[in-house]
Amino acid sequence: MPSTPAKKRPRSPAPALPSEASAGVPLHALLEGLPDAFFTLDAGWRFTYVSPRMAELLEGIAGVGDDVRRACPQLLELRRHLRFEQPATQQPATRFEHGWPERDSTFDVRARVVPGGLLVHCRDISGEKRAKEELRRASEVFRAIHEGTTDSVYTKDLEGRYQLINASGARAVGYEVEQMVGRTDHELFAPEVARVNAANDREVLAFGRTVTYEDAQPGVEGPRVWLSTKGVLRDGDGKVVGLFGISRDITQRKWAEEEARRHSEFQEQLMGIVSHDIRSPLGAIMNWSRVMAESGTAEDARRTSQRIATAAVRIERLTRLLLDFTRTRLMGGVAIEPRPMDLKDLALRVAHEFRVAYPERVIEVEHKGNTQGMWDPDRLGQVASNLLENALKFGPSDTPVRLEVRATRGNKVVLEVHNGGRPIPAHLLPHLFEPFRSGPQTTRTLKMSYGLGLYIVREIVQAHGGGIEVGSTEEDGTSFTVTLPRRSLPARPQAQSPRVPRSEPR
Repeated sequence: MPSTPAKKRPRSPAPALPSEASAGVPLHALLEGLPDAFFTLDAGWRFTYVSPRMAELLEGIAGVGDDVRRACPQLLELRRHLRFEQPATQQPATRFEHGWPERDSTFDVRARVVPGGLLVHCRDISGEKRAKEELRRASEVFRAIHEGTTDSVYTKDLEGRYQLINASGARAVGYEVEQMVGRTDHELFAPEVARVNAANDREVLAFGRTVTYEDAQPGVEGPRVWLSTKGVLRDGDGKVVGLFGISRDITQRKWAEEEARRHSEFQEQLMGIVSHDIRSPLGAIMNWSRVMAESGTAEDARRTSQRIATAAVRIERLTRLLLDFTRTRLMGGVAIEPRPMDLKDLALRVAHEFRVAYPERVIEVEHKGNTQGMWDPDRLGQVASNLLENALKFGPSDTPVRLEVRATRGNKVVLEVHNGGRPIPAHLLPHLFEPFRSGPQTTRTLKMSYGLGLYIVREIVQAHGGGIEVGSTEEDGTSFTVTLPRRSLPARPQAQSPRVPRSEPR
């Protein structure tokens, strides 16, 4: 309340209100029982009634019979809303808010003409104002969180239409906020995604409780995994009017978990190989070394030496595969150093080496067209050797193994290795180039591959920008076909990122 004269005077008894006598009831008694403040003025702006609450606010500054224009002209800022130069009975009805700083209060003030004067009603709305201010601040905080978070935050009505969604959530699924509001999942997303979202919504609304789950769906920037929380929205009466959802992108976390799992499996597999398959030939070397030391004839020594050399080759071959595998997994690929070469010459050299190692086997080499290009001869030598060794190992000993090199349309060159015999089981074909898929599940000897050789073959071929396919039937035998671009660019692998699991929000 603005400052008023400090003069105080005894409070006069409250006379009857203008309408009280005619009403035949003590109206002022009714008003005095209300928490609001009232006072009435006559036509000359003199107080004719002051309620107890109003008297408390006036603090004795004015009372019945005083002219408000002289005693407290700044009361409730009446001068701004009423015309003091005219009689009070000629004032228009008005309503306004008035702050009373000294009491930290705000009043809703209403003035209207009554018989013989003017009635002023003051209702304390301080609590409502504070509640509105708190709601405004809460709304601002919510808006800041809603728009500042990287999570997807949204609400839907009972028909599944988006009522609210933040910009991060809309961008995550390839839309602007305006494009999503008022639309359903079936209007926005692919059928399989919409069905999953709708099923989750039905579950939340049916049970009326908050649920949290992981949701993997395709996202705008590739597969994403979301940790989603959904719950019901209720109005003031507790009636369910919709649902809310919060979805957090946990793709990176899932990647890290998957990578940790793969590393753990790799360590277990590596330890198993080292402890079993390297220990076995090492033990053979030690045993045959003692035999050699005790052998009496040159022929015994020769045979023992050959056995030692065979065991050492087994260790060297497995060690080389493990080193290549480790580099590939940790560095994200194979490094190649291409230079001019002829794939035909490489095929002839590899075939010669295996004819010496397998003199009883027939190895045929065929070549067609221009087979020159830019490749890494050492790495492609690994590819040819591995595929040829597999063909000799799994093909019947009485059938030839064919190594063919040929040029194709599109400026590409093909290296193909073929063997007869029983086909590769159909259930193994999709996993043939995955490490540790075949050997450890069947036998713990080097007679069966661990899958490392074919895994390294695929990585080398892909590092050259090429591809590898396998076909295996009872009638045609088994063929591994490597297709290479004629010029491969030098490549250095970089740190490997884990594969992304499937994922989208909601």
